[in-house]
Amino acid sequence: MNTSPSKVSVGESLSRALRLRCPRCGEGKLFAGWFRMHENCSNCGLKFERAPGYFLGSTYVNYAFTALITTISFVTLRFGWGIPGRELLWPLLLFCFGFPLLFFRHARALWLGMDIVFDPSDGETVSTPDTQPVSESRADEI
Repeated sequence: MNTSPSKVSVGESLSRALRLRCPRCGEGKLFAGWFRMHENCSNCGLKFERAPGYFLGSTYVNYAFTALITTISFVTLRFGWGIPGRELLWPLLLFCFGFPLLFFRHARALWLGMDIVFDPSDGETVSTPDTQPVSESRADEI
């Protein structure tokens, strides 16, 4: 098992996220079901949920993609093709509810992938050497 953190490029990370693979090694699968993730990578052992509530940020990724696609679609269809707004309401509303469910896994994978680019550690607290308290006699010397 490779547990040493290594720097992953943005391109590699995005490619692995789109394939729903481990962002560190690209081998292990992220999901065990449609909405259920594996706890760790089966290949390198990376812990996927790096902290409690870690994947809350993936909702922002999901929302951003949903809002961007909806906005571009509305502007293009309404002003480019001249389709009345009333005819666009229900299809775009259905899209706003359906797309986030379909994109859920990729949003989580992209969130994890972006985090691995900026912080290649396992998400564990880095241990530092213990500092010894200064004794009273030594404090006078300082």
